[in-house]
Parts: sequence; structure tokens; C-alpha cells
Amino acid sequence: MRALVLAAIAGLPMSAGAVRAAEPPAPEPIHVGIYVTLIHGVDLKAGQFGVDFWVWFRWSGREPSPLDSFEVIGGRVSSRSNVIRKTLPDGQMYAAARVSATIQQPWDLARFPFDDHTLKIQIEDSERDALTAIYVPDEANAGIDPEVRVAGWRVGGHAQAVGEQVYRSNYGDTSLPTGAHARYSRYVFSAGLARDGVGRFFKFFTGLFIATLASWCAFFVRPKDSGARVSVSVGALFAAAAVTIAINNQLPDVGYLTFADAMVFLSLGTILLSLIGTVTSLALHYREREAAHRRLDRIGAIAVPILYAAILLAILP
Repeated sequence: MRALVLAAIAGLPMSAGAVRAAEPPAPEPIHVGIYVTLIHGVDLKAGQFGVDFWVWFRWSGREPSPLDSFEVIGGRVSSRSNVIRKTLPDGQMYAAARVSATIQQPWDLARFPFDDHTLKIQIEDSERDALTAIYVPDEANAGIDPEVRVAGWRVGGHAQAVGEQVYRSNYGDTSLPTGAHARYSRYVFSAGLARDGVGRFFKFFTGLFIATLASWCAFFVRPKDSGARVSVSVGALFAAAAVTIAINNQLPDVGYLTFADAMVFLSLGTILLSLIGTVTSLALHYREREAAHRRLDRIGAIAVPILYAAILLAILP
């Protein structure tokens, strides 16, 4: 190798055999696949889900076994069971195991509760970098068991991909230069998860709809029954606030507005508008401007539901 470098520096010709000898060996292909048998504990607030799956590897036989050196990225493996190890007829080594894991998942909740998600199981080999080994997806055998069910969700299709993950650190190893980086082959198995029907929409927002409807009914209460009229609007406001708390308790603290937030703001704003209309109507009544307060009530009774429905249709995802 030293002679090869000196020859290159000196500008001397190098033989084809020397060039071939200088080339690093090709990374070893490791065939990998996943078959999901259970999805559970889909937790939007905690940002995680649980999954049971079979994972298998086929490789040339070099140690360590990929089954012993793989790790689930962004997750915690709670158990490995039913381990199988054998040599295949073509001479390749085969290893498989049933794995239970809890995986952290960043959720996109902008369309909640119409949100759909892609669950990802990502694995890397902790002992082999991308110069040593690369994953090859087992397209023919990976998949999701047809019996997999998730309450409130519909399990869709699956996909596989292989990429390269770069870690730009020497992790404090002073024998390596600062800024050194390592590359690892990463296998990604993705499973689709979609909301099951529109029933969840009404389950979430029926309380808001009823509270908004109650506040709208205040326009039909005579101003002389001021106590009842104000109580209707204030009660609707408190009911909507209670529903808002119940919805927020199911979601993580995100830095953007979700569709659920838009629904809450729309309902609270409509209730507040009805309350303002009630107070204004009462003020006109006390000033004995009967024609004005009746006109205001008629306008409110017509305009408020139309405005609410129009904005709702505009913000529907």
C-alpha cells in the first residue's frame, strides 16, 4: 500500500492488479424483512406506539449475527423470543426472532381528528457500518398480518426502504479527528394508519355543537327574561370550555394549530358573539329601543348559524 501511494505521488504508472488491490471490499449485503403481528398502544399524547413483529436476516455467515447486533432506532425493545438460527440450503445463514418494542413516533396532528399516520420501524446494525454491510429489503416476504387491528384506526398498506444514516461525531474518541463521521445502512419498514370512519368527528365535537346551538337559542329568549337569556350563553361558554379541556387532554403540546383547535376557536367565538348580541339586545331593551333589539335578534338568529356553517365548511380538511 505504501508503494502504491509513493507511486501515485511520484506520478509513476500503476498496474491494474495494484489498483484492484487498493479498492476496498464491497459491503456485505444483509437481506432483512419484517412481518408485523400486533400494533397496540397508539398514544398521541406520549408520542409512541407499541408493536410486535418478526424480523429476519439472511447473510453470508460472517460474525456477529445481524440478529444480535441490530437495534431499533428511536425505540426500546422489551423482549426477543422464538429465536431461530440455521443454515439455508444455499449456504447462507438465517436468523429470525419475534420482537416486542415501544417506538417513539412524531405525529403530524394538523388534521386531527382526521389525521392519518405512517408508523415506522427503523433498524440499524450497531456493529457494521455502511462500508462493511448494507441492508437489502426482502420484498417478497415482508408485510403485515391481515388480522392486525387497532381500535379506532384502519391499518393500511406497508412499504420498505433502505437509506444511509450519517452520524457526524467521533463520540469523544480522541484517536479519531474532530468532525469524523460514520455511515450506517438503515432499514425502514412503514405501516399506514388511518382514522376509521367519521364517527370520531362527531364523538369529539358533539359537545361543541350542542353548546354553540344553545348559545344561538338565546336570540329567541325575550329580553325581559334577562337572567335566563344570559344564563344560556354563559352556560354554553362553560360547556364549550369543558369540551376543550377534554380534547386537549388527548393531545400533546404542539406548536401549530390543529383542526380541533380551529373547531374550538370557531365554537368559542360563535358563543362569544351570541353573548355579545345578547348583552347588546338587553341594553337596547333597557333603553326602550324595542324595534332595534328585535331587529338585532332577528339578524343574529339568521346570521350566526350561517356564519358558523360557512366557516366550518371552509376549514374542513
